[in-house]
Amino acid sequence: MWFLIVCFMSEEERTLVDKSESSSFEDLASAAAHEIEEAKLAEAAAAEKVKLDGKAPGPNEWQDLLGSGSILKKILKKGDESEGLRPQRSDICRISYEIRLRNGKHENMEKRDQVKIYLGDNEVLQGLDLALTLMYKGEICLLQIAPRFAYGDTGLNPGDSLGLVGEINSPKYEGPSIGPETWLEVKLELHDWEEEPEHETLTIAERMEIGIRRRCRGNWWYGRGETQLAVQLYRRALDVLDESEGGITEPTASGEVAQPSDALMALLDERMRVHNNMAAAQLRAGAYDAALQAVTRVLTCQPNNAKALYRKSRILTAMGRNSEALQAARAAAAAAPEDTGVRKELQKCEQKANRDKSVERKLAKRMLGTGGQGKAAPEKKPGRAKMLVWGSLLLSLLVGVASVLAYRYKNQPQ
Repeated sequence: MWFLIVCFMSEEERTLVDKSESSSFEDLASAAAHEIEEAKLAEAAAAEKVKLDGKAPGPNEWQDLLGSGSILKKILKKGDESEGLRPQRSDICRISYEIRLRNGKHENMEKRDQVKIYLGDNEVLQGLDLALTLMYKGEICLLQIAPRFAYGDTGLNPGDSLGLVGEINSPKYEGPSIGPETWLEVKLELHDWEEEPEHETLTIAERMEIGIRRRCRGNWWYGRGETQLAVQLYRRALDVLDESEGGITEPTASGEVAQPSDALMALLDERMRVHNNMAAAQLRAGAYDAALQAVTRVLTCQPNNAKALYRKSRILTAMGRNSEALQAARAAAAAAPEDTGVRKELQKCEQKANRDKSVERKLAKRMLGTGGQGKAAPEKKPGRAKMLVWGSLLLSLLVGVASVLAYRYKNQPQ
């Protein structure tokens, strides 16, 4: 027998969640595939040019990988091209690299040896990810990378985390400030690679290690405002943390159903942590439906998860569903009464609720025709002088009518 960790949802709910949560990842994966395809087309065009000209690039010549001048490459040592094999997306690559500013005024700002990365997961700078797809085993090259594929518009400042993959407490950057216009120069070596193993073959400890490294890298991208890249890493973390066909399992020696082990419970907690973080990234990106589905996953398994309830309240507020947001905020406050952020969220929701009630009352008065009118004023009785005038006129009229009738009676023929 096997022990299963599964949080049950209806088939319809599961379909909606999977589709919603994976949409951002699929869009980003499509964009990455497009960049890789551009690089391969540029390489093919360069190879065709070599055939026509009969001259291959010299050892000191730069190659334009994307055809846009954004990533330039110079081969320092050729790799093994005998079989024409190159790493593919999701392969585990073993690499070494050194990063410095292109102007060469400073020493290496980041250096790592024999580190393993999952290709295409943005576990390193995007320029390195793209370059690796066009390298052979054993190849060493020099890259010049434009800001778009390096540290982007955000740049990097002293004290910022380097977000090194595989290190939970990543070292801080200590070099000069890197602005949005700063190019980098990278020495990159591809030692070898292997295919990503099937998740079903991984032990719980291996799943945990991979899930944590992807979540930490996602957090780094989130801190830099790159919400799509963060969602991609969170999605990849869930690929290995979520249940497989039938659930994440662990065998028992006796064949009986076992009680949840500490390792399995820790894995479940890590999965919930990733769902929570993904909801925060999707909320920041304005993907409210996807964010709501992510916290729904958490609350299905952990109904009193204060962080999920807090984020659910913020998501519902952003969607304009204020009454539901207030309910979620009250539940969050009950789960974490000492949390300052939760108390502030509850206060905001209560203020919104009071404003909504005030608006509803005003609208109701207008619909009933009583808004701003107050009580109807009582009719005023006519004054005594007016009554005397009208009485005199009526009496005069009656006397006149009587005189006319008397005159006609007297002069009527007999």
